[in-house]
Amino acid sequence: MNNNDIKSAACTAGADICGVASLERFSDAPEGFHPSDIYKDTRSVVVFARRIPKGASCTDNPFPYSISDEIVTDQIRNITYNFSLLLEDKGIIAVPVYTEPYAFWDKNTLTGKGDLSLKHAGYLAGLGVFGRNHLLYNYQFGNMIKLGALLINIQVEPDEIQSFSFCKDTCLLCIKNCPSGALEKNSVIQKKCRNQSEGLSLKGYPITTCAVCRTICPYSYKVCKN
Repeated sequence: MNNNDIKSAACTAGADICGVASLERFSDAPEGFHPSDIYKDTRSVVVFARRIPKGASCTDNPFPYSISDEIVTDQIRNITYNFSLLLEDKGIIAVPVYTEPYAFWDKNTLTGKGDLSLKHAGYLAGLGVFGRNHLLYNYQFGNMIKLGALLINIQVEPDEIQSFSFCKDTCLLCIKNCPSGALEKNSVIQKKCRNQSEGLSLKGYPITTCAVCRTICPYSYKVCKN
């Protein structure tokens, strides 16, 4: 299968976008979190995404975004599963990589890490670039995306790494408006972020209580201002 065949299969499985990264691009991955640490015969990494409705972030009511995020997370799991079967039917081994549950968890700092950093994999697969809020931005969907990945045992022509820019030099909206002060230049303090953004409804339903870093960005929030 070539690059176009892979993307066609991703679309059939339900993905909105898809890209391919060569294994060589992961040379800087931390020990234990390299694709080959998960599947030793990895030759290419396929990354794909499903978009979150931008309208879900256009209100201060937390439920539209919380429920949409939950639904898209479930969709990504299903897409990952179905995509792997489509490639398997073509004779390709495709090892699914999911965002959660975390492979690594530090209860003191509330730091979670998946088997593979999907946002970094997405960057290496040409799906987008990083913003100052450390989220991956796709040119079409902004930061309103959820990612999944497959590690495959064949080499496929990689996509070009993106280099477009949208963060203006003077724009610090996400950093200045983060209620918890979790955003730093090179990282996110996960404990501060989780304490602010993860909560419960009055009945005990898990909800996202803060998504300012997503919604305040003019690049992804512009739909609300039209």
